[in-house]
Amino acid sequence: MMQVWTIARQMIAEGIRMKIALVFFVLIAAIVFGLPFSVTGDSSLTGAVQSFMSYSLMTTGLLLGVLTIFMSRSLSDEFVHHQMYLVVTKPVARWQIILGKWLGMCLLNAAFLLFAGASMYGMVYYIKWTHPPRDEVFDEQELNNEVLVARHARDSQVPDFQALAEAEFQRNLEQGKYDQQPNFDPGKQRKNLAGKYEARWRVIGPYETREFLFDNILCDRSADKEIQVRYKAEISGYEKDEIFRAVWRIGDRAKGAQAYELHVRHVIDRFHTMRVPANAVADDHTLKVTMVNVNPFEGERQAGNVLHIRKSDGIQVLFIVGSFEWNLLRLLTMMMCKLMFLGAVAVLMTTVFSYPVACLTSFTVYILAGTRSFLEEALEFMTGREHSMFASVSEFAIQSVAHLYNMVQWVIPSFSHYDAIEDFVNGRNVSLVWVLTAMGELVVIKTAVILGLAILLFYRREVAEVSV
Repeated sequence: MMQVWTIARQMIAEGIRMKIALVFFVLIAAIVFGLPFSVTGDSSLTGAVQSFMSYSLMTTGLLLGVLTIFMSRSLSDEFVHHQMYLVVTKPVARWQIILGKWLGMCLLNAAFLLFAGASMYGMVYYIKWTHPPRDEVFDEQELNNEVLVARHARDSQVPDFQALAEAEFQRNLEQGKYDQQPNFDPGKQRKNLAGKYEARWRVIGPYETREFLFDNILCDRSADKEIQVRYKAEISGYEKDEIFRAVWRIGDRAKGAQAYELHVRHVIDRFHTMRVPANAVADDHTLKVTMVNVNPFEGERQAGNVLHIRKSDGIQVLFIVGSFEWNLLRLLTMMMCKLMFLGAVAVLMTTVFSYPVACLTSFTVYILAGTRSFLEEALEFMTGREHSMFASVSEFAIQSVAHLYNMVQWVIPSFSHYDAIEDFVNGRNVSLVWVLTAMGELVVIKTAVILGLAILLFYRREVAEVSV
């Protein structure tokens, strides 16, 4: 492996000598150290920190992706300037050349990523110490408890409506309501009926009460610790001030947990977070949250509020499971996995094509990986119509593109599946399982396959010129 390490060091030295790495280093430093003076978010301390972290991480990831593709020019130049003729005559296997080039790119990326991460960490605390808070106590508590932490979220359990759906299905069947329906599907009907009951359960009318149950709240249940209940409700029948009033009861005394009652005034159609001591969680790590749609404030007129808790914006319980520092390290690891995959793609393309073509192809793969989720949704929408592939020229083109994309998507991963920046910025836990999944798919499987293909093609490529 000494040869691989030697080639990796030469790759790093050449990148620095070509000034490409230095240019990107200056750009990353300018962004990380300059953003705190230009980004303020919503003028709050938490908003300033979140805006800085979001912009700096996204820009750093983009710049390092571009740098990875540009660094592949080192391998291309050795072919163009015939330096490869000398390299292959040395006691160095061709697989060591490919692996060394890729390793050099990865080490340079890792160094830049660690620099960006350490600098960002320092600037976060610089903002915390220098940014004027809107509220001396609330702003700092919000930052420390909702951003500079690693929180896990649990969704509320949805009651099982299968029994109710089955009973109504049998009544409809006996009454002959399905006799005239073409293509009658019993399973689909049962599913629709269960969905109807769930939709009703998610609507809370005036003076109604709704219970939300949570399990596996694996947090420190000490009274000096806290959990957070986060929700968003669509409101109808609200007052002109766009404020709705309600009562929340958090905790289950029947299970020996402490119970807390909160009287809230919340702005409509926004996410709200309520904090309560962690001893509201029962010994079996369950939590009961009860919402009463009633105005608890005397002297204020009771509006006929109707609340709709959507499935996509349901009630969640968040609790701290780790530190900000380890969360940042796991995020950087996921970003590094994507750069390792992109480096393998750049090496493969440079092995096969000239640098301009390799650069264009690598950028295409980079864009496809970054927009794969969007492309899948778009193609699914366009091909969801029940038309023959040969119905028209446009339909033929759409279906052909969809089939071609389906053939190559097993090689091109979805970077959005491993984009943890939004979760990190919102103080959500970047779980170790998520990181290991990224390492398994992006590095162990796909990067290994791409590097193997690059080595195979490099062995079959004619490098030395034969003269007689």
